[in-house]
Amino acid sequence: MEDKTEKTPPILTLDEIRKLLFEAKLQNHPWYPHWAFAVLSGMRSGELYALKWDDIDEENGIIRVNKSNNKRNKVLKSTKNGKWRNVNISPQLNDVLLFIKNELPDSEYVLPRLGQWRDGQAGKVLRMFLSRIGIEKHITFHTLRACFATHLLATGAEPMKVMRMGGWSDLKTFQIYIRMAGVDVKGVSDALDVLPSTSMDNVFSINK
Repeated sequence: MEDKTEKTPPILTLDEIRKLLFEAKLQNHPWYPHWAFAVLSGMRSGELYALKWDDIDEENGIIRVNKSNNKRNKVLKSTKNGKWRNVNISPQLNDVLLFIKNELPDSEYVLPRLGQWRDGQAGKVLRMFLSRIGIEKHITFHTLRACFATHLLATGAEPMKVMRMGGWSDLKTFQIYIRMAGVDVKGVSDALDVLPSTSMDNVFSINK
């Protein structure tokens, strides 16, 4: 009989993300900027691969996401839903951009186009490094995008803004991250008041 039990999607906790990025930067891992950028922007792997410095609007603090890399045909194409969008450059994402610019000041593309990335090994590299630092989870590079949405929603960010920034067009798909963040039920039962108060505890002790 087929097991139809819904499984919770694998995701990294905030502490695990912090450990990943701390260790990667400490060890000068070549994938550090890629992992940090993915978590802080919610961009897809193909969008990150195609990202150029011309797409960065530093004055307005936004990234214009308007293309993606087609891994199979090795050509640039439109984003997954065919629409361009803006990504906010947070203070920490700005730090990552400065780090990259300092490392590769003359590059046309923002992120180093590593051979393993080009060959579709991004997930394997990430899992191997996580295992090396004591985090055993079977995730993919795309999981970092899920981490972006889930943890950002948990901070109280407006779901529609997160959805728009990440380029999700299917609300049904995005509901997964809302459920993972717990914002669909957060505070629902806070008004349920049934436990004895301190004053009632005193009454009971006196009656004894």
